Amino acid sequence: MSSTRLRLDHLMQPDDLAKAVEIGHVTRRTHPELPLSIYAYTRSCQYEQAWTDVTSRCRGLVVDDETGEVAALPLPKFFNAAEHALDRPYAPALPDEPFEVYDKVDGSLAIVFHHSGRWHVASKGSFISEQATWAGRWLAGQDTGRLVPGTTYLAEILYPENRIVVNYGDRRDLVLLAAYGPDGTEVPLAEAAVAWEPIGSVVRVWPAMPLAELVGLTSSSTLPGGGASTGTDAEGFVIRFASGLRAKVKIAEYVRLHRILTGITERDIWRGYGIQRFRDAGRAPKLVAQAVGASIAEATSATPLDDLLEQVPDEFDAWVRGVIERLEAALADRERAIDEAYATISHLGGDRAAFARAAQALPDRAVKAAMFQRLEGRPTDLVVWRALKPVAADPFKTDEDS
Repeated sequence: MSSTRLRLDHLMQPDDLAKAVEIGHVTRRTHPELPLSIYAYTRSCQYEQAWTDVTSRCRGLVVDDETGEVAALPLPKFFNAAEHALDRPYAPALPDEPFEVYDKVDGSLAIVFHHSGRWHVASKGSFISEQATWAGRWLAGQDTGRLVPGTTYLAEILYPENRIVVNYGDRRDLVLLAAYGPDGTEVPLAEAAVAWEPIGSVVRVWPAMPLAELVGLTSSSTLPGGGASTGTDAEGFVIRFASGLRAKVKIAEYVRLHRILTGITERDIWRGYGIQRFRDAGRAPKLVAQAVGASIAEATSATPLDDLLEQVPDEFDAWVRGVIERLEAALADRERAIDEAYATISHLGGDRAAFARAAQALPDRAVKAAMFQRLEGRPTDLVVWRALKPVAADPFKTDEDS
């Protein structure tokens, strides 16, 4: 392996990288102290499937701004094995060559590199994220004497507070996945593992098996050996072909849970719970649909919230229940405020003009809007529920490496 340091212009055209940043397919963040920039593809790039030689390489690519040298080279973006059968330009047909099978570890990527006389850790798109900070503290407490300066070590960050879907319990670890030498050549995992041994564990390697068998196992949520997977015990597998190309195969039950945990927000809970709550109270489906911004079909679906909570981790269930409790408390408070306000002007009910003037004088806009509904004996809970719609919020879990 050559010790020549890889440069950015050996990897890609810098103008192409600048354009990707300009159009929002790649982010560039600078180090708080050192002349370094880290490049990472964006959500927009993922949604648009704008995968190019540039965007796929920007998965935590660290560049020295002064020299143009690559300070840390991450694994390029790799795709589900099924995508390679769809004739997509960024995912060509998988090669007919031997491959190894590794665990797909469910954490956050750690990019470990040496610069300015010491070792540093970045996550996929940040030098200072919570995950990078945790991994930096972990690394600082370990013996790094065997690590080779110039080599990029890529590991998965595991600690309880950073759980995505798989439950690793109290495990705290940096799980070595791969390594690249300074010239961009991949270091054999066994060789890198010797240097990594004092720091953390190494990704598990599975016995060779036919690709079709592996795909069959994951699609039926079955682990090698025949045991059933719950989705919280394993994410899936990474296939590394002899040429270095990687693809991933995820366990079906993991995929289902990941979609829920990283995609469901408080607004989704407000909608799903609202449908069940008011439908069960006998409210007309059309009115329920209008209140939560759903279709009639959605408003009459069986159990939207219960379906959401089927076989999810306890932590997610508790989060959902907590959101529901807050919504119920807010609904009760608002209904109580409406009752109290109505009591102060109800005596004017025989004179609609006087009643309207008194309602208009009320300080709370949401309360005043409900006064005539109370006067006419109509319930106000659906109107209140609509007003309680949460603002756009983050999902229960954020997976920056997805």
